[in-house]
Amino acid sequence: MVDEYTIVKSIHVLAAALWVGAGLAVNIAMTLGARSGEPSTMLVAMRFAKFLGTYVFPWLSLITLAFGIWLTESFYSWDLLWIQLGMAGLVVATAIGILYLGPKAAAGIAGIESGTPPPPGRNWVPIVARLNLLLVMAILVLMVIRPS
Repeated sequence: MVDEYTIVKSIHVLAAALWVGAGLAVNIAMTLGARSGEPSTMLVAMRFAKFLGTYVFPWLSLITLAFGIWLTESFYSWDLLWIQLGMAGLVVATAIGILYLGPKAAAGIAGIESGTPPPPGRNWVPIVARLNLLLVMAILVLMVIRPS
């Protein structure tokens, strides 16, 4: 018989793993699109990133958060450092996605579609996206090793 803990933890872990996997897929797609140098390829990669950012990442972060809260309330304690760090990391990673990466993706798509690419200079989006992915990966590892 499967108990509540197993079900809740499985959903929490699955959502977190899908979040990391989708983040890795977006980073790979964006890197390949940028390296191609072809606006149509870059546009496909950016639309993929925008789709995941609009319809997938918010749900995965919400599911991860909700089931993490459920686990903490029912089986753990809020005073555990790994839970506090995980919660802080989740909030930061989600905020970066919503407040920075999402708007930048929309602006990039609009620029390519209108034929006005962004001005030359340092493009911080891939750097921020990779750092955000590393943050989510670090949270996942933290939840696995659970340092006391």
